Amino acid sequence: MTPVTLKNFSHVLSFKEKLKSWLLESFLLQKQALYTLFFSYGSTKQRCKVWSSSDPEPQVLIKRVLKYIDQQFEKNRELPEFLKFDIAVNIEEKAWSSVVDEVHHQPHNNHYRKGISFDGKFNVCFLEQEIYGKAIIKGLVYNKPNFFDEKNLNTAIKKKYPQLKTQFELAKIKKVWVFDTLSCFYENGQFLPLQSTGTANGVRYQTTDRRADIQDMVVKNAKFLHGEIQADGSFIYGYFPAYANQIKSYNTVRHCTAVYALIETLEVEYNQAYLPKIKQAIHYAIETFYKEVDQKAFMIDGKEDDLEIKLGANAAAIFMLCKYQEVVGDTAYLVYAEALAKGIQHMVDQQGETTHVLRYPSLELKEKFRIVYYDGEAALGLLRLYQINQDQPLLDTVKLMFEHFITKNYDRYHDHWLSYCTNELTKICPEAKYFEFGLNNYLKHMDFIRNRKTVYATFLEMMMSAYKMVTRLKEQGHTQLFEKAKYEELKELIELRVEFQRNGFFYPEVAMYMAEPQQVLNAFYVRHDRLRTRIDDQEHNLSGYVAYLNHFK
Repeated sequence: MTPVTLKNFSHVLSFKEKLKSWLLESFLLQKQALYTLFFSYGSTKQRCKVWSSSDPEPQVLIKRVLKYIDQQFEKNRELPEFLKFDIAVNIEEKAWSSVVDEVHHQPHNNHYRKGISFDGKFNVCFLEQEIYGKAIIKGLVYNKPNFFDEKNLNTAIKKKYPQLKTQFELAKIKKVWVFDTLSCFYENGQFLPLQSTGTANGVRYQTTDRRADIQDMVVKNAKFLHGEIQADGSFIYGYFPAYANQIKSYNTVRHCTAVYALIETLEVEYNQAYLPKIKQAIHYAIETFYKEVDQKAFMIDGKEDDLEIKLGANAAAIFMLCKYQEVVGDTAYLVYAEALAKGIQHMVDQQGETTHVLRYPSLELKEKFRIVYYDGEAALGLLRLYQINQDQPLLDTVKLMFEHFITKNYDRYHDHWLSYCTNELTKICPEAKYFEFGLNNYLKHMDFIRNRKTVYATFLEMMMSAYKMVTRLKEQGHTQLFEKAKYEELKELIELRVEFQRNGFFYPEVAMYMAEPQQVLNAFYVRHDRLRTRIDDQEHNLSGYVAYLNHFK
């Protein structure tokens, strides 16, 4: 459910009583010389405001916050839908230089998960969520180190503390006080405890019904992604949400795979209202990117003066068209998928080796290799179409490509598309060599996946495809291979990533600190790239979670 605005006095009274109980219980857990309480409040329309107060006596803080809540209600005749409370804990005085150094040398950007006070009495202080929501800690690109932005810091201070006239100079700061928080978010008449410290900091706990939680997240994200389709069928490509900046580029592959993932969500909850926009997005792809050359079809990408054909784009379009036919039952787009398959076959030689990028319209070679994902995508695209039309040359091409993958040890790439493809191929051709390839694609990567501290959504996609393949090993008589599969360990790792990926979901308690919360609410994001929210971030998370809901036991 979504938080609602509190307009009824009796509801506000009940809210205050529950808040008082939570605060009393929480303060009893702490013994500190100074207590600091934060109250974040706001709506979907603009970045939340954050009130804070400090005192040696918790009872004083409780009285202050209740009085402040009364004032807000009297002033506005309502309390907004986003209401969050944080108590500063684990307060530590640190040299400013060490904090700067820690931020600069993080293994992954935007993972400094502590709040910061610029004085010992917490007169100027920011929650961790404020720090990233206002880009006080900033990264220009995901692979360059984070740094403190002096201009953004002073802008944030001026906005939050208008009475302060001091201009902060980063070079003159000597020490700061960093802290964790004990936190809760008010939703549907309850105070939801939030996780503290680490990668899950500030995110709600999962309830006892994990599948219901995941389904709720999938349904909400499907609604978000559907809402990003514009009137002409193109998507709003994405945002950097700290300042509500739209990402201006576009990408054919991501357009098609985003539509594909949205169609997949219909297998979780069939929302017929989504079909008109899905069809519009398919039409946009065909009208804008689909080109025929010598009875073959290709999806183009790039700028007018440098149009190119990418192997992965043809594959992604086939995914989209075949999934639409599978779920909706409409065969209208099969002719396009078959022409695109001929385009892929044109880019696969007699040894099963691919060419990745051609120039359009000449079909001259532009790049023999661009990214390894194109190969798995291309094989999967042909196989998905084969499962619909039973055209033997498509399967023959996939088997030829797999001989190349096996010879060249493609299983070392741990590619989610190859995992998808191997699962589908072993349904049709249950040969040991294909199963072995599928096992190797994940077995040597399990420790890396277990220890990865960023939300890397393709891990779940890869493992769910592997899981579906492994569960068939015994059925198809491959008992020895099943024993090598580390089945129980694979299941545990899937559950781990299912939980971990929630850290990249814009729950309201996270979205409320962004410039325009409604812009990203219920979207998936990539923290290490400026909390980027892009259509492919939705696609990869959705595909993994849909597979989990539909197949994991």
